[in-house]
Amino acid sequence: MGIVKMKRREFLYGATAIGALAGCSPKGEASSANTAPAAAPAAREKASWMKDALAHGEMIANGQMTALGQAEIAISRSQKLNETLNFIVTPTYDQARDVAKGALPSGPFAGVPTLTKDLQETIGVRTAYGSRAFMKNIPDHDHRIVTAMKAAGLVSIGKSATPEFGFLPTTEPLAFGPTRNPWNPEHSTGGSSGGSAAAVAAGVVPMAQSSDGGGSIRIPANCCGLFGMKASRGRWPDSDGTDWELTVKGFVTHSVRDSQTSMATIAATDRGLPSPVLAKEAGKKAYKIGFATKDGWGNEVHPDCKKAVLMAAKTCADLGHHVEEAAPAYSVQPFNDAFMTLWSFGAKQVVGNVSKAMGGKPVPHEALEPVTWWLYKNVADKDPSVLEAVYAQFAAEREAARAYYQDYDFYLTPVLGEPAVKIGRIDQSGDLDALFDWMRSYVPFTPYANATGHPAMSVPTLWTKDNVPVGVQFEGGFGDEANLFALASQIEEAAPWAHRWPDMA
Repeated sequence: MGIVKMKRREFLYGATAIGALAGCSPKGEASSANTAPAAAPAAREKASWMKDALAHGEMIANGQMTALGQAEIAISRSQKLNETLNFIVTPTYDQARDVAKGALPSGPFAGVPTLTKDLQETIGVRTAYGSRAFMKNIPDHDHRIVTAMKAAGLVSIGKSATPEFGFLPTTEPLAFGPTRNPWNPEHSTGGSSGGSAAAVAAGVVPMAQSSDGGGSIRIPANCCGLFGMKASRGRWPDSDGTDWELTVKGFVTHSVRDSQTSMATIAATDRGLPSPVLAKEAGKKAYKIGFATKDGWGNEVHPDCKKAVLMAAKTCADLGHHVEEAAPAYSVQPFNDAFMTLWSFGAKQVVGNVSKAMGGKPVPHEALEPVTWWLYKNVADKDPSVLEAVYAQFAAEREAARAYYQDYDFYLTPVLGEPAVKIGRIDQSGDLDALFDWMRSYVPFTPYANATGHPAMSVPTLWTKDNVPVGVQFEGGFGDEANLFALASQIEEAAPWAHRWPDMA
Protein backbone atom coordinates (compact mmCIF):
# COMPACT_ATOMS: atom_id res chain seq x y z
CA MET A 1 0.00 0.00 0.00
CA GLY A 2 1.39 3.35 -0.98
CA ILE A 3 1.57 6.30 1.35
CA VAL A 4 -1.64 8.28 1.39
CA LYS A 5 -1.03 12.00 1.64
CA MET A 6 -2.72 13.85 4.45
CA LYS A 7 -4.57 16.89 3.19
CA ARG A 8 -3.84 20.07 5.11
CA ARG A 9 -7.40 21.23 5.77
CA GLU A 10 -9.14 17.87 5.82
CA PHE A 11 -6.83 16.24 8.38
CA LEU A 12 -4.98 19.02 10.09
CA TYR A 13 -7.69 21.52 10.76
CA GLY A 14 -10.51 19.04 11.13
CA ALA A 15 -8.58 16.17 12.59
CA THR A 16 -9.56 16.12 16.24
CA ALA A 17 -7.67 12.85 16.34
CA ILE A 18 -8.14 12.76 20.03
CA GLY A 19 -7.12 10.02 22.39
CA ALA A 20 -7.21 7.09 20.08
CA LEU A 21 -5.46 5.37 22.86
CA ALA A 22 -7.26 2.73 24.84
CA GLY A 23 -6.11 2.23 28.38
CA CYS A 24 -6.90 1.58 31.98
CA SER A 25 -10.25 2.71 33.28
CA PRO A 26 -10.22 5.89 35.32
CA LYS A 27 -10.22 5.50 39.06
CA GLY A 28 -12.81 7.32 41.09
CA GLU A 29 -15.76 7.00 43.34
CA ALA A 30 -18.95 5.69 41.85
CA SER A 31 -21.63 8.31 41.49
CA SER A 32 -25.35 7.77 41.46
CA ALA A 33 -26.82 8.73 38.10
CA ASN A 34 -30.33 9.70 37.27
CA THR A 35 -32.44 7.14 35.50
CA ALA A 36 -33.35 7.46 31.85
CA PRO A 37 -34.64 10.86 30.79
CA ALA A 38 -38.14 11.32 32.13
CA ALA A 39 -41.03 11.01 29.77
CA ALA A 40 -41.71 14.20 27.86
CA PRO A 41 -44.16 16.50 29.62
CA ALA A 42 -47.65 16.98 28.32
CA ALA A 43 -47.79 18.73 25.00
CA ARG A 44 -47.59 22.50 25.22
CA GLU A 45 -46.60 25.28 22.89
CA LYS A 46 -42.83 25.55 22.75
CA ALA A 47 -40.89 28.77 22.41
CA SER A 48 -39.49 28.97 18.90
CA TRP A 49 -35.91 28.43 20.07
CA MET A 50 -36.92 25.12 21.70
CA LYS A 51 -37.93 23.59 18.37
CA ASP A 52 -35.61 21.58 16.16
CA ALA A 53 -34.10 22.81 12.92
CA LEU A 54 -36.74 21.25 10.68
CA ALA A 55 -39.45 22.98 12.70
CA HIS A 56 -37.52 26.25 12.29
CA GLY A 57 -37.49 25.69 8.53
CA GLU A 58 -41.20 24.90 8.52
CA MET A 59 -42.00 28.12 10.40
CA ILE A 60 -40.16 30.10 7.73
CA ALA A 61 -41.72 28.19 4.85
CA ASN A 62 -45.28 28.68 6.12
CA GLY A 63 -44.78 32.34 6.98
CA GLN A 64 -45.12 31.89 10.72
CA MET A 65 -41.69 33.51 11.19
CA THR A 66 -39.13 35.11 8.92
CA ALA A 67 -35.52 34.05 8.54
CA LEU A 68 -34.48 37.45 9.87
CA GLY A 69 -36.72 37.02 12.89
CA GLN A 70 -35.14 33.69 13.67
CA ALA A 71 -31.65 35.11 13.17
CA GLU A 72 -32.41 37.94 15.60
CA ILE A 73 -33.60 35.48 18.25
CA ALA A 74 -30.43 33.41 17.83
CA ILE A 75 -28.24 36.52 17.96
CA SER A 76 -30.00 37.80 21.07
CA ARG A 77 -29.66 34.47 22.86
CA SER A 78 -26.02 34.27 21.79
CA GLN A 79 -25.27 37.70 23.22
CA LYS A 80 -26.92 36.76 26.53
CA LEU A 81 -25.35 33.32 26.95
CA ASN A 82 -21.94 33.60 25.30
CA GLU A 83 -20.47 35.63 28.14
CA THR A 84 -20.98 32.66 30.44
CA LEU A 85 -20.48 29.77 28.04
CA ASN A 86 -17.98 31.19 25.49
CA PHE A 87 -19.15 29.14 22.50
CA ILE A 88 -18.67 31.80 19.76
CA VAL A 89 -15.15 33.03 19.05
CA THR A 90 -15.96 35.17 16.00
CA PRO A 91 -19.52 36.53 15.71
CA THR A 92 -20.92 37.20 12.24
CA TYR A 93 -24.17 38.83 13.28
CA ASP A 94 -24.31 41.51 10.58
CA GLN A 95 -23.47 39.00 7.85
CA ALA A 96 -26.18 36.70 9.19
CA ARG A 97 -28.75 39.49 9.06
CA ASP A 98 -27.81 40.28 5.46
CA VAL A 99 -28.17 36.63 4.45
CA ALA A 100 -31.47 36.25 6.29
CA LYS A 101 -32.90 39.36 4.59
CA GLY A 102 -31.84 38.18 1.15
CA ALA A 103 -33.15 35.59 -1.28
CA LEU A 104 -32.90 32.09 0.16
CA PRO A 105 -32.90 28.77 -1.67
CA SER A 106 -35.66 26.25 -1.18
CA GLY A 107 -35.05 23.38 1.17
CA PRO A 108 -35.81 22.13 4.67
CA PHE A 109 -33.15 24.27 6.36
CA ALA A 110 -33.53 27.50 4.36
CA GLY A 111 -33.18 30.43 6.75
CA VAL A 112 -32.36 28.30 9.81
CA PRO A 113 -29.71 29.85 12.10
CA THR A 114 -26.56 27.83 12.79
CA LEU A 115 -22.87 28.07 13.67
CA THR A 116 -19.78 27.20 11.65
CA LYS A 117 -16.89 25.52 13.42
CA ASP A 118 -13.68 27.54 13.69
CA LEU A 119 -11.80 24.79 11.85
CA GLN A 120 -13.65 25.46 8.58
CA GLU A 121 -12.48 28.30 6.36
CA THR A 122 -15.13 30.92 5.64
CA ILE A 123 -14.46 33.64 3.10
CA GLY A 124 -13.98 37.02 4.71
CA VAL A 125 -14.45 35.69 8.26
CA ARG A 126 -11.62 35.08 10.69
CA THR A 127 -10.81 31.40 10.91
CA ALA A 128 -8.30 30.92 13.71
CA TYR A 129 -8.39 27.12 14.09
CA GLY A 130 -8.50 27.81 17.83
CA SER A 131 -4.90 28.99 17.69
CA ARG A 132 -2.99 32.13 18.63
CA ALA A 133 -0.97 31.61 15.46
CA PHE A 134 -3.98 32.39 13.24
CA MET A 135 -5.74 35.18 15.11
CA LYS A 136 -5.54 37.42 12.04
CA ASN A 137 -6.29 34.75 9.43
CA ILE A 138 -9.04 35.89 7.02
CA PRO A 139 -9.56 33.20 4.34
CA ASP A 140 -10.25 34.10 0.73
CA HIS A 141 -12.28 30.94 0.12
CA ASP A 142 -14.96 28.76 1.68
CA HIS A 143 -14.39 25.23 2.86
CA ARG A 144 -16.57 22.78 0.95
CA ILE A 145 -18.86 22.19 3.91
CA VAL A 146 -19.38 25.96 4.21
CA THR A 147 -20.28 26.09 0.52
CA ALA A 148 -22.76 23.28 1.06
CA MET A 149 -24.28 24.99 4.10
CA LYS A 150 -24.75 28.22 2.19
CA ALA A 151 -26.36 26.33 -0.70
CA ALA A 152 -28.80 24.79 1.79
CA GLY A 153 -29.77 28.26 3.02
CA LEU A 154 -28.41 27.88 6.54
CA VAL A 155 -27.64 31.22 8.20
CA SER A 156 -24.45 31.15 10.26
CA ILE A 157 -24.27 33.65 13.12
CA GLY A 158 -20.61 32.99 13.93
CA LYS A 159 -17.64 30.67 14.28
CA SER A 160 -17.89 28.18 17.13
CA ALA A 161 -15.08 27.47 19.57
CA THR A 162 -12.70 24.55 19.13
CA PRO A 163 -9.45 23.46 20.79
CA GLU A 164 -6.28 24.38 18.91
CA PHE A 165 -6.46 22.54 15.58
CA GLY A 166 -9.01 20.20 17.15
CA PHE A 167 -6.34 18.21 18.96
CA LEU A 168 -7.98 17.77 22.39
CA PRO A 169 -11.19 16.18 23.73
CA THR A 170 -12.07 19.44 25.47
CA THR A 171 -12.66 22.96 24.17
CA GLU A 172 -10.29 25.11 26.23
CA PRO A 173 -8.02 26.86 23.71
CA LEU A 174 -5.47 29.24 25.17
CA ALA A 175 -6.35 31.71 22.41
CA PHE A 176 -9.98 32.11 23.51
CA GLY A 177 -10.45 30.48 26.90
CA PRO A 178 -12.67 27.55 27.90
CA THR A 179 -16.10 26.80 26.54
CA ARG A 180 -18.42 25.73 29.36
CA ASN A 181 -21.12 23.11 29.49
CA PRO A 182 -24.64 24.60 29.70
CA TRP A 183 -25.75 21.77 31.98
CA ASN A 184 -23.00 22.44 34.49
CA PRO A 185 -20.57 25.27 33.64
CA GLU A 186 -17.86 23.74 35.83
CA HIS A 187 -17.60 20.92 33.30
CA SER A 188 -16.23 20.62 29.78
CA THR A 189 -18.32 20.47 26.62
CA GLY A 190 -15.90 17.94 25.18
CA GLY A 191 -14.07 18.56 21.94
CA SER A 192 -13.40 19.40 19.40
CA SER A 193 -16.89 20.59 18.40
CA GLY A 194 -17.45 21.97 21.90
CA GLY A 195 -18.62 25.43 20.90
CA SER A 196 -21.20 24.01 18.52
CA ALA A 197 -22.50 21.58 21.13
CA ALA A 198 -22.76 24.24 23.85
CA ALA A 199 -24.76 26.56 21.59
CA VAL A 200 -27.23 23.86 20.54
CA ALA A 201 -27.62 22.54 24.09
CA ALA A 202 -28.34 26.08 25.34
CA GLY A 203 -30.96 26.71 22.65
CA VAL A 204 -29.02 29.40 20.77
CA VAL A 205 -29.23 27.59 17.41
CA PRO A 206 -31.11 24.36 16.67
CA MET A 207 -28.16 22.68 14.93
CA ALA A 208 -24.50 23.56 14.49
CA GLN A 209 -21.79 22.42 12.12
CA SER A 210 -19.23 20.02 13.57
CA SER A 211 -16.46 17.69 12.45
CA ASP A 212 -15.14 14.37 13.68
CA GLY A 213 -11.65 12.91 13.20
CA GLY A 214 -11.47 10.87 16.40
CA GLY A 215 -14.76 11.49 18.16
CA SER A 216 -15.27 15.23 17.86
CA ILE A 217 -18.96 15.11 16.96
CA ARG A 218 -19.80 12.23 19.27
CA ILE A 219 -17.86 13.42 22.32
CA PRO A 220 -19.42 16.92 22.55
CA ALA A 221 -22.86 15.44 21.80
CA ASN A 222 -22.28 13.01 24.67
CA CYS A 223 -21.15 15.76 27.03
CA CYS A 224 -24.01 18.14 26.18
CA GLY A 225 -27.00 15.81 25.91
CA LEU A 226 -27.30 15.96 22.11
CA PHE A 227 -27.49 13.58 19.18
CA GLY A 228 -24.39 13.33 16.99
CA MET A 229 -23.72 11.15 13.96
CA LYS A 230 -20.22 10.57 12.59
CA ALA A 231 -20.88 9.54 8.99
CA SER A 232 -19.17 6.95 6.83
CA ARG A 233 -16.00 8.02 5.08
CA GLY A 234 -16.86 9.87 1.86
CA ARG A 235 -20.41 10.78 2.88
CA TRP A 236 -19.92 14.55 3.36
CA PRO A 237 -18.52 17.07 0.84
CA ASP A 238 -15.32 17.55 2.86
CA SER A 239 -14.05 14.29 1.42
CA ASP A 240 -12.07 13.41 -1.68
CA GLY A 241 -12.98 9.77 -1.12
CA THR A 242 -9.43 8.58 -0.32
CA ASP A 243 -9.06 5.42 1.72
CA TRP A 244 -7.68 6.85 4.95
CA GLU A 245 -9.32 10.20 5.52
CA LEU A 246 -10.17 10.36 9.19
CA THR A 247 -12.36 13.42 9.39
CA VAL A 248 -15.95 13.84 8.31
CA LYS A 249 -18.23 16.82 8.78
CA GLY A 250 -21.76 16.90 10.12
CA PHE A 251 -23.91 18.57 12.76
CA VAL A 252 -24.81 18.25 16.40
CA THR A 253 -28.58 18.35 16.88
CA HIS A 254 -31.35 17.81 19.40
CA SER A 255 -33.41 15.56 17.15
CA VAL A 256 -32.50 12.50 15.14
CA ARG A 257 -34.51 13.76 12.18
CA ASP A 258 -32.42 16.95 11.93
CA SER A 259 -29.24 14.91 11.67
CA GLN A 260 -30.70 12.47 9.18
CA THR A 261 -32.24 15.18 7.00
CA SER A 262 -28.99 17.16 6.95
CA MET A 263 -27.17 14.08 5.74
CA ALA A 264 -29.81 13.33 3.13
CA THR A 265 -30.01 16.88 1.75
CA ILE A 266 -26.60 18.50 2.32
CA ALA A 267 -24.09 15.63 2.25
CA ALA A 268 -22.43 14.38 -0.92
CA THR A 269 -24.45 11.73 -2.78
CA ASP A 270 -22.17 10.83 -5.67
CA ARG A 271 -19.77 8.31 -4.11
CA GLY A 272 -21.82 5.15 -4.29
CA LEU A 273 -22.97 5.15 -0.68
CA PRO A 274 -26.52 4.01 0.04
CA SER A 275 -29.15 6.48 1.12
CA PRO A 276 -29.08 7.38 4.83
CA VAL A 277 -32.85 6.93 4.85
CA LEU A 278 -34.47 3.50 4.84
CA ALA A 279 -37.06 2.78 2.17
CA LYS A 280 -40.59 2.81 3.54
CA GLU A 281 -41.02 -0.86 2.79
CA ALA A 282 -38.01 -1.72 4.96
CA GLY A 283 -40.19 -1.46 8.05
CA LYS A 284 -38.87 -2.13 11.52
CA LYS A 285 -36.47 -5.05 11.63
CA ALA A 286 -35.06 -6.73 14.71
CA TYR A 287 -31.41 -5.73 14.98
CA LYS A 288 -28.61 -7.79 16.49
CA ILE A 289 -26.53 -5.61 18.79
CA GLY A 290 -23.27 -6.44 20.53
CA PHE A 291 -22.16 -4.33 23.48
CA ALA A 292 -19.19 -3.75 25.77
CA THR A 293 -18.73 -1.90 29.05
CA LYS A 294 -14.96 -2.36 29.18
CA ASP A 295 -12.17 -0.76 27.19
CA GLY A 296 -9.79 -2.65 24.93
CA TRP A 297 -7.64 -3.82 27.83
CA GLY A 298 -10.63 -5.17 29.69
CA ASN A 299 -10.91 -2.39 32.25
CA GLU A 300 -14.30 -1.13 33.37
CA VAL A 301 -15.29 2.44 32.55
CA HIS A 302 -16.76 4.90 35.05
CA PRO A 303 -19.93 3.53 36.68
CA ASP A 304 -22.14 6.18 35.05
CA CYS A 305 -20.80 5.31 31.60
CA LYS A 306 -21.31 1.60 32.24
CA LYS A 307 -24.82 2.29 33.52
CA ALA A 308 -25.63 4.23 30.36
CA VAL A 309 -24.65 1.27 28.18
CA LEU A 310 -26.72 -1.16 30.23
CA MET A 311 -29.69 1.22 30.12
CA ALA A 312 -29.39 1.58 26.35
CA ALA A 313 -29.04 -2.18 25.97
CA LYS A 314 -32.24 -2.71 27.97
CA THR A 315 -34.09 -0.09 25.90
CA CYS A 316 -33.02 -1.88 22.72
CA ALA A 317 -34.05 -5.26 24.12
CA ASP A 318 -37.43 -3.84 25.16
CA LEU A 319 -37.85 -2.62 21.59
CA GLY A 320 -37.47 -6.19 20.37
CA HIS A 321 -33.81 -6.21 19.36
CA HIS A 322 -31.36 -8.97 20.25
CA VAL A 323 -28.64 -7.66 22.56
CA GLU A 324 -25.62 -9.54 23.85
CA GLU A 325 -22.12 -8.80 25.10
CA ALA A 326 -19.76 -9.03 22.11
CA ALA A 327 -17.01 -6.79 20.74
CA PRO A 328 -15.08 -6.59 17.45
CA ALA A 329 -11.56 -7.98 17.45
CA TYR A 330 -9.98 -4.52 17.40
CA SER A 331 -6.38 -4.28 18.53
CA VAL A 332 -5.35 -2.03 21.40
CA GLN A 333 -1.66 -1.14 21.70
CA PRO A 334 -0.86 -1.38 17.96
CA PHE A 335 -3.82 0.82 17.15
CA ASN A 336 -2.91 3.19 19.94
CA ASP A 337 0.59 3.56 18.54
CA ALA A 338 -0.60 3.96 14.96
CA PHE A 339 -3.19 6.60 15.77
CA MET A 340 -0.75 8.51 17.95
CA THR A 341 1.75 8.56 15.09
CA LEU A 342 -0.77 9.95 12.62
CA TRP A 343 -2.02 12.45 15.19
CA SER A 344 1.52 13.63 15.77
CA PHE A 345 2.15 14.06 12.04
CA GLY A 346 -0.85 16.37 12.04
CA ALA A 347 0.96 18.56 14.54
CA LYS A 348 4.09 18.39 12.42
CA GLN A 349 2.07 19.73 9.51
CA VAL A 350 0.85 22.55 11.74
CA VAL A 351 4.39 23.60 12.60
CA GLY A 352 5.42 23.42 8.95
CA ASN A 353 2.44 25.46 7.77
CA VAL A 354 2.95 28.13 10.42
CA SER A 355 6.62 28.36 9.48
CA LYS A 356 5.69 28.67 5.81
CA ALA A 357 3.23 31.45 6.64
CA MET A 358 6.10 33.24 8.41
CA GLY A 359 8.33 33.05 5.35
CA GLY A 360 10.21 29.97 6.49
CA LYS A 361 11.25 31.36 9.86
CA PRO A 362 11.29 29.15 12.98
CA VAL A 363 7.95 29.11 14.78
CA PRO A 364 8.06 30.93 18.14
CA HIS A 365 7.25 28.57 20.97
CA GLU A 366 4.50 30.83 22.28
CA ALA A 367 2.66 30.74 18.93
CA LEU A 368 1.41 27.20 19.53
CA GLU A 369 0.05 25.39 22.56
CA PRO A 370 2.13 22.92 24.61
CA VAL A 371 0.09 19.94 23.38
CA THR A 372 0.80 20.85 19.76
CA TRP A 373 4.52 21.03 20.49
CA TRP A 374 4.40 17.76 22.46
CA LEU A 375 2.81 15.99 19.51
CA TYR A 376 5.23 17.58 17.07
CA LYS A 377 8.24 16.35 19.03
CA ASN A 378 7.00 12.76 18.76
CA VAL A 379 7.70 12.72 15.02
CA ALA A 380 9.95 15.75 14.47
CA ASP A 381 12.77 13.55 13.17
CA LYS A 382 10.60 10.94 11.43
CA ASP A 383 9.98 10.58 7.72
CA PRO A 384 6.40 10.24 6.41
CA SER A 385 7.29 6.74 5.24
CA VAL A 386 6.50 5.54 8.78
CA LEU A 387 2.86 6.16 7.93
CA GLU A 388 2.96 3.01 5.80
CA ALA A 389 2.68 0.97 9.01
CA VAL A 390 -0.07 3.27 10.31
CA TYR A 391 -2.29 2.64 7.31
CA ALA A 392 -1.56 -1.09 7.46
CA GLN A 393 -2.79 -1.09 11.06
CA PHE A 394 -5.91 0.81 10.08
CA ALA A 395 -6.53 -1.81 7.37
CA ALA A 396 -6.41 -4.49 10.06
CA GLU A 397 -9.00 -2.61 12.11
CA ARG A 398 -11.21 -2.21 9.06
CA GLU A 399 -11.04 -5.96 8.47
CA ALA A 400 -11.99 -6.60 12.10
CA ALA A 401 -14.98 -4.30 11.68
CA ARG A 402 -15.99 -5.96 8.42
CA ALA A 403 -15.95 -9.37 10.09
CA TYR A 404 -17.94 -8.15 13.09
CA TYR A 405 -20.70 -6.60 10.99
CA GLN A 406 -21.26 -9.87 9.19
CA ASP A 407 -22.72 -11.11 12.49
CA TYR A 408 -24.00 -7.94 14.17
CA ASP A 409 -25.83 -4.84 13.01
CA PHE A 410 -24.38 -2.51 15.65
CA TYR A 411 -21.76 -2.29 18.37
CA LEU A 412 -22.83 -0.45 21.54
CA THR A 413 -20.21 1.12 23.86
CA PRO A 414 -19.70 4.12 26.10
CA VAL A 415 -18.67 7.28 24.29
CA LEU A 416 -16.05 8.19 26.89
CA GLY A 417 -14.41 6.39 29.77
CA GLU A 418 -15.97 8.82 32.25
CA PRO A 419 -18.49 11.68 32.16
CA ALA A 420 -17.43 15.12 30.95
CA VAL A 421 -14.50 16.25 33.06
CA LYS A 422 -14.27 19.54 34.88
CA ILE A 423 -12.74 22.57 33.19
CA GLY A 424 -9.00 22.49 33.81
CA ARG A 425 -8.70 18.70 34.14
CA ILE A 426 -6.99 18.56 30.77
CA ASP A 427 -4.16 20.88 31.83
CA GLN A 428 -1.47 21.74 29.30
CA SER A 429 0.75 23.37 31.92
CA GLY A 430 1.45 20.09 33.71
CA ASP A 431 3.04 16.74 32.88
CA LEU A 432 1.94 16.06 29.31
CA ASP A 433 3.21 12.48 29.33
CA ALA A 434 0.90 11.79 32.27
CA LEU A 435 -1.94 13.69 30.57
CA PHE A 436 -1.74 11.54 27.46
CA ASP A 437 -1.50 8.39 29.54
CA TRP A 438 -4.78 9.37 31.20
CA MET A 439 -6.42 10.26 27.89
CA ARG A 440 -6.02 6.64 26.83
CA SER A 441 -8.68 5.79 29.38
CA TYR A 442 -10.80 8.87 28.67
CA VAL A 443 -11.17 8.35 24.90
CA PRO A 444 -10.81 4.61 24.25
CA PHE A 445 -13.81 3.96 21.98
CA THR A 446 -14.54 6.66 19.39
CA PRO A 447 -11.40 6.72 17.17
CA TYR A 448 -11.87 3.25 15.71
CA ALA A 449 -14.76 4.37 13.51
CA ASN A 450 -12.53 7.11 12.06
CA ALA A 451 -9.81 4.61 11.23
CA THR A 452 -12.23 2.13 9.65
CA GLY A 453 -14.43 4.75 8.00
CA HIS A 454 -17.57 3.30 9.58
CA PRO A 455 -20.47 5.39 10.88
CA ALA A 456 -21.09 5.83 14.60
CA MET A 457 -23.51 7.90 16.65
CA SER A 458 -23.81 9.28 20.17
CA VAL A 459 -27.27 9.00 21.76
CA PRO A 460 -28.21 10.79 25.04
CA THR A 461 -28.95 8.31 27.81
CA LEU A 462 -28.68 9.66 31.38
CA TRP A 463 -27.73 12.66 33.52
CA THR A 464 -25.32 12.26 36.45
CA LYS A 465 -25.78 13.56 40.01
CA ASP A 466 -23.71 16.57 38.87
CA ASN A 467 -26.29 17.20 36.10
CA VAL A 468 -23.83 16.21 33.37
CA PRO A 469 -25.24 14.27 30.38
CA VAL A 470 -23.87 10.85 29.46
CA GLY A 471 -24.55 9.18 26.12
CA VAL A 472 -23.70 5.93 24.44
CA GLN A 473 -22.13 5.12 21.10
CA PHE A 474 -23.59 2.84 18.45
CA GLU A 475 -21.19 1.93 15.66
CA GLY A 476 -22.48 0.37 12.43
CA GLY A 477 -21.39 -1.21 9.17
CA PHE A 478 -19.84 0.91 6.45
CA GLY A 479 -22.45 3.03 4.68
CA ASP A 480 -25.25 1.90 6.99
CA GLU A 481 -26.31 5.22 8.51
CA ALA A 482 -29.92 4.46 7.51
CA ASN A 483 -30.26 1.62 10.01
CA LEU A 484 -28.40 3.59 12.69
CA PHE A 485 -30.86 6.44 12.24
CA ALA A 486 -33.76 3.99 12.35
CA LEU A 487 -32.56 2.60 15.67
CA ALA A 488 -31.89 6.10 17.03
CA SER A 489 -35.43 7.16 16.14
CA GLN A 490 -36.83 4.19 18.04
CA ILE A 491 -34.72 5.03 21.10
CA GLU A 492 -35.69 8.70 20.80
CA GLU A 493 -39.35 7.72 21.03
CA ALA A 494 -38.87 5.16 23.82
CA ALA A 495 -36.50 7.23 25.98
CA PRO A 496 -36.83 10.86 24.82
CA TRP A 497 -34.28 13.53 25.61
CA ALA A 498 -35.02 16.62 23.51
CA HIS A 499 -37.57 17.97 26.01
CA ARG A 500 -34.78 18.42 28.57
CA TRP A 501 -33.07 21.81 28.73
CA PRO A 502 -30.39 23.14 31.06
CA ASP A 503 -31.61 25.71 33.56
CA MET A 504 -29.68 28.55 31.94
CA ALA A 505 -31.50 27.98 28.66
